[in-house]
Amino acid sequence: MKIAIIGAGAMGSLFGGKLASASDVCLYDVNKVHVDTINEKGLCMSQNGKDSYVKLRATTDAKTIGVVDVALFFTKYTYMRSAAQDALNCIDRNTLVLSLQNGLGCSDLLKEYVSVNQICYGMTAWTSDFKGPGHIELTTTSSVGTWCWPLNGIVDERHKELEKTMHSAGFDFSVTKDVDKMIWRKLIVNCNFNPLSGITQMSTGELFHNPATYEIIRNVCFEICDVAQAKGIDLPREEGLKYLEHISDSVYDHVASMALDVKNKRLTEITVLNEAVAAEGARLGVPTPTVKMLANLIRALESQYSK
Repeated sequence: MKIAIIGAGAMGSLFGGKLASASDVCLYDVNKVHVDTINEKGLCMSQNGKDSYVKLRATTDAKTIGVVDVALFFTKYTYMRSAAQDALNCIDRNTLVLSLQNGLGCSDLLKEYVSVNQICYGMTAWTSDFKGPGHIELTTTSSVGTWCWPLNGIVDERHKELEKTMHSAGFDFSVTKDVDKMIWRKLIVNCNFNPLSGITQMSTGELFHNPATYEIIRNVCFEICDVAQAKGIDLPREEGLKYLEHISDSVYDHVASMALDVKNKRLTEITVLNEAVAAEGARLGVPTPTVKMLANLIRALESQYSK
């Protein structure tokens, strides 16, 4: 398969680097230094103290990619619209457009640019840290999954071929209609560790096992589970908390990218995380005070960037 990774930060580079062994991959990103470094030296993928280099193509000009079989989006939501417009240069009516991005709302935005029959949405439990131009560190220490489902609910040969390619690249990947539960489980992770890392600069494991932050994490988890249950998604509170503990221990040293966003005074993805969950809770009549509190704290930090 020919695959374009739209947004080659920590996660886009992780998927691009692994998929390079099983497909024709090109990374697209607006970070010219990162792109140039990959083209000159290869992508450095570190894990457990060891570095490996993967040779693959990267570009800042989507027009040079050519039409692809799959356009895989890892762009942060704050840059999603411009990325979608650029990606149209390598998408035709047969291209699968897959969003594995955090939060809620990316697939809705994609519907403005491509047919609903092309769009898949999903999530991955893999984690990665951006260490510098051309360099990422894989921070997942155990086997984790990646799931997706076509927005129109119809699985065809393109999805089966994508699943086969992902497996060949070493991903535990499934095309499954259970993806909504997977997404809401990940929201438990992202709506906790992303804003809390932004506020404290602490790692996932440090946050979960610190009594001062654990109570916040527990409350956010339960509120999100309550919203999911109101949506008809079977996600009991205790199951959500158990999953959260599993993820925190699997990626103990991972520091969520929102920490880097806040440190570098960049707008965060809080819109599609805590704010989106709080909005859904309000629509369904489910209180989400702790979820909203973390969103408000991130907005407070963002409001101070200019100072």
